[in-house]
Amino acid sequence: MTEISNFHSHTTYCDGRESAETMLLAAIGKGLRAYGFSGHSHTGFEPWTMDAERAARYRAEVLRLREKYCGEIEVYLGVEQDLYSDAPTDGYDFVIGSTHNIIVNGEYRAVDSKSAADTVAELFGGDWYAFAADYFAAHSTVARVMRCDIAGHFDLPTKYNEGSAQFDETDARYMTAAVDAMREILKDCNLFEVNTGAMFSLKRSVPYPAPALLRELRARGGEVIISSDAHSPDAIGYRFRETEDLLRECGFRYRKTLSAQGFVDVKL
Repeated sequence: MTEISNFHSHTTYCDGRESAETMLLAAIGKGLRAYGFSGHSHTGFEPWTMDAERAARYRAEVLRLREKYCGEIEVYLGVEQDLYSDAPTDGYDFVIGSTHNIIVNGEYRAVDSKSAADTVAELFGGDWYAFAADYFAAHSTVARVMRCDIAGHFDLPTKYNEGSAQFDETDARYMTAAVDAMREILKDCNLFEVNTGAMFSLKRSVPYPAPALLRELRARGGEVIISSDAHSPDAIGYRFRETEDLLRECGFRYRKTLSAQGFVDVKL
């Protein structure tokens, strides 16, 4: 396996389970070359996101850790910016653009929660394809609105869909909505994360995006960066080896990583 780095992670400053230093020490212990923190930007209706005061403490702590562990690991200060965030992104090394909610009848409804099933039943008449289409319509704007560096967990409505438990991901209604959104994002952001977070937390068999969408991304010239969306130390770098193998199978010959020179290629 090529050298490991991870640029999507959370701490107790948002919805992570451990301190920033605990997460970084785990990354060092696992031999990572570089580690990026990406706390959740403030989103008014989500109490676990970082308000201005917490974000300031988060930034100061990550910069302290960067200095303390200089020479052991490269540390990057990032943010996961939600589509509906009201916080600025100035001063961060990288921005992940994500969509965790859709707006239905003036209400924010979570996409990546078990409550999504209730939303589909109550507001979409049980139609998961209509729900997914609304999500992709919103997420398609993420790069244009945020000017993000990385497009986050692209096909998030599949979080609880292992084994097609809720809908068929090969259905034309789903694939058309997904590919249309991908095409729009690629106009402003060419880099998509390949996120193993649900593989760790829910034992899903594939990352975000799923293989069919990774092949579509490769065909359109998109690039990839592997992340674990770690909320705890044991999730860091989870199943990166298998993910590299999957990327090769989908036609990718390199992945991206972040360095002092910016985003650079790593041969697969």
